[in-house]
Amino acid sequence: MERRTTKPEYGPYIAKALGKLGEASSDDLLTEVYMLMEDRLHPSDLVILPNNEPRWRNQAQHMLDGMIDDGYIVEKNGLMSLSDS
Repeated sequence: MERRTTKPEYGPYIAKALGKLGEASSDDLLTEVYMLMEDRLHPSDLVILPNNEPRWRNQAQHMLDGMIDDGYIVEKNGLMSLSDS
């Protein structure tokens, strides 16, 4: 089976990107995540899915949503930031 980056693998990169940016929109955050991960992504991560997004972005967005749900990241007025707690 073709190697893909798993959803949990995006977590540390999302946190690192947000730590670097301070606060960001999800688009800016995911752009930063891509720059951090670009040399680690597999060809299958770059496949465009039916929603016209590359697989990596879809996976990273799902991980981001989970990190928000878990309270690790706070979303306020369309901007994401790391939780203080």
